[in-house]
Amino acid sequence: MEIRMQSELAYSVEPNGSAVLEESRLWIHPSPAAIKKAVIIAAGKGSRLNGFQNHRPKPLLELGGLSLIERVILSAKRNGIKDFVIVVGYQGDRIKETLEQKDLGVNITWVYNDEWDRPNGVSVLKAQEAVGNENFLLFMADHVFDYRILNKVKTLRLPAEGAVLFVDRQLDRINDLEDATKVLDDGNRLINLGKELTEFNAIDTGIFACTPALFDALEESQAVGDESLSGGIRVLAQRGEMETMEIGDHFWQDVDTISDVHHAEKLLLKATRSQKDGFIARHINRPISNFLSKRLVKTSLTPNQLSFINFLIGLVAAMLVSLGRPISTILGGIVFQLTSIFDGCDGEVAILKMKDSKKGAFFDTIMDYATYVAFITGVTVGAYRATHNSIIPVLSIAAVMLILLAVHIAFRVLARKSGSMKDFAMAVDRIREDKNQKWYVRAFSYLNDMGRRDLFSFLTMLVLLSGNIVVYYWLMISAVFLMGLGISTIALFGIPQKLVKKVQPKPARFYLRDEIPAAE
Repeated sequence: MEIRMQSELAYSVEPNGSAVLEESRLWIHPSPAAIKKAVIIAAGKGSRLNGFQNHRPKPLLELGGLSLIERVILSAKRNGIKDFVIVVGYQGDRIKETLEQKDLGVNITWVYNDEWDRPNGVSVLKAQEAVGNENFLLFMADHVFDYRILNKVKTLRLPAEGAVLFVDRQLDRINDLEDATKVLDDGNRLINLGKELTEFNAIDTGIFACTPALFDALEESQAVGDESLSGGIRVLAQRGEMETMEIGDHFWQDVDTISDVHHAEKLLLKATRSQKDGFIARHINRPISNFLSKRLVKTSLTPNQLSFINFLIGLVAAMLVSLGRPISTILGGIVFQLTSIFDGCDGEVAILKMKDSKKGAFFDTIMDYATYVAFITGVTVGAYRATHNSIIPVLSIAAVMLILLAVHIAFRVLARKSGSMKDFAMAVDRIREDKNQKWYVRAFSYLNDMGRRDLFSFLTMLVLLSGNIVVYYWLMISAVFLMGLGISTIALFGIPQKLVKKVQPKPARFYLRDEIPAAE
């Protein structure tokens, strides 16, 4: 256990003003757990899957473009874990060979459990020598979970000789409550757990943060005939050294049956959706893009390749509207709406395959705006062909220059963090809640929604279904000027003054062991 020490001196003041030392104290309290290693249990057969996916061992079952065990590894890696102890048994050589062919960027120590048909506590105990005296995370290879759950580990304080179990208190969302391992706790102190419990208030997610004391508890449990991991956890609970941590709204799923596979797949797809999705994205675009992404993850296409393919589809839309004829205008509007739908696939595939990155988000943003520029150019050519009005190309060039300048300003001010304009969109939401903002800044924050790709593309399709490219041109050019002016105004006069603040460090606080607050 890591500790921190704080000295405290108590003084009294004499009538003459001099200070006299009355008492000296030394406080000792634990620091957040420094966990750099993870153990993954991947030894079981998974017989309830009935040979699903050509009888492959359960840890290699593919879901959302990744095997179950690969997803666990990458989830832990995102939270700074690079050293893994993987306990294998059934088809262990196949699991090892498959993972070693992948460039996961982690160090793996393989432990073979030749008694893999015994309860899972035996497999955990097999990892003792490889773990040594380090604290570690413990995962089941057949659990799917939101990697952000592990962010809580950074502020977690482990019991001195125990462990912490991550639990789900939202019982109504459990796929198979009867088969789940139930947990009864009092605040964050675990009292009991087991599948047979009738009194419980949480569910075991299969994610643990442990000290090496778990191995002693497993040996004690196995000595009295209980070889399960739950048996060792109950021993720690009896010692008062077993705590729980809530996962909140983050998803997870234990994959034991084919029903669990389908439910986990739905959870993964749902996680690709954003709370910032507009009405059109939420009810039209996302259901279709999720349907496509579910199949695209099974291909070798990368998220960046999907972004480029969508740009090519946008070029087709631009070419169609550039012809200026009613039928091509109608088709161009439909294809442009398809680009809005397909635009979700690159991000969804990136999230599902855990390949999302700042560079990928930036490339996607570039492709999106290149599609806009190409489409505006196509509409301009189509409107000019229909009218031969010389002011049309001049206005279009000015509009494109304004929108590019506005996006450049927005990126410099706020959007660098993620590489996409989502940071800017979040800032706009905050502006609306700030009643001290200038009226014109708040007004543009509401007009900004007109520039959302889902709404803009859908309205574009509706107007172009009329086959009149000229009417659409004047509506579009007005909207583009408003978008460019709005983004620039918000970035220059809204965000710097109200939203970009220096973060002041919080003063250090110290606690006695019993006063340590629960980690958020």
